[in-house]
Amino acid sequence: MPAPFKSFNKLIKLIGCFVNLFVLNNYGQAQPADTNKHEQLVSYWKVGMSYLSNYVYMGRQDSLPTPYLTPTIGYYHSSGFYVSGSLSYLVEKKSRRIDYGSIDIGYSFDLTERLSGEVYANKSWYNQSSTNVASDIKGYLGGVLGYDVDFIQVNGGMDLLFSNKPDFTCNLGLSHAFEFGDNDKAVSVEPTFTTNWSTLHSYEGYINRRVGKRPGTGIPLNTTITAETKVQNNRLTLMDFELSLPFTYESSHFGINFTPTLAIPRNPIYTTTTITTTTPGGIQNSQTFPSTPNSELNLQNRFYAELTLSFKF
Repeated sequence: MPAPFKSFNKLIKLIGCFVNLFVLNNYGQAQPADTNKHEQLVSYWKVGMSYLSNYVYMGRQDSLPTPYLTPTIGYYHSSGFYVSGSLSYLVEKKSRRIDYGSIDIGYSFDLTERLSGEVYANKSWYNQSSTNVASDIKGYLGGVLGYDVDFIQVNGGMDLLFSNKPDFTCNLGLSHAFEFGDNDKAVSVEPTFTTNWSTLHSYEGYINRRVGKRPGTGIPLNTTITAETKVQNNRLTLMDFELSLPFTYESSHFGINFTPTLAIPRNPIYTTTTITTTTPGGIQNSQTFPSTPNSELNLQNRFYAELTLSFKF
């Protein structure tokens, strides 16, 4: 997800969730599209275009890269209220399509000189053919708080994810912004460290989608096939550590954001799946097998980057 732009006078980073978000930045994971300080008392529209080299969710990705080109439009009121919408186009050369869309609404606020927060809600839609690792998530609700202690910003939040079963996510982040320029033209570089935790019901739905795409052999016509995946020891789990270096340039009407991120996944997610076939005559047959992807059996660090160009008016 694009990193939020900070005003020149206040450096409060609102990244993620405290003890993953209801992302995904996010999603995600996804995170809210814009968190500029409403203290400027200016309402505006913002349109942007971003390119994401690969969709990585809490250190996880599909077996194939999922790069996205995403146009976004949003309205940001001086009170702190905002609403935005986006469509993500998959630009992987063998699969080009609109892969998912989302609508975000939220409200950002200042509690004290050093303490800020935000609450938000998201609704997402995914293409039925999507292989996005977050494709079972239909939306989320959440909030973040950020506290500025001069030399470092501490950020935490919680999200409630809606998939076939609800998930709880949280994260904790530390960052420090180096800013240059003035209020009309500002540059910010902000080294950031984030940890993410989550329960794993949405991952069960993602594996179900993967299994459902496997071609069947020797299956009679009109036979119903269902898949049910279970994560072993499904509980709040440390998912990954993330190191990012957001670079932001923003003037009164134009902005550029470039965010490279290294995700370091932790704790492999082991799954088993039961496939049940039901014939037109009502005869059922079930088979249970290990369905843990190779990517989980051999966790690897994931590097990805996002570039965003935006215009305000």
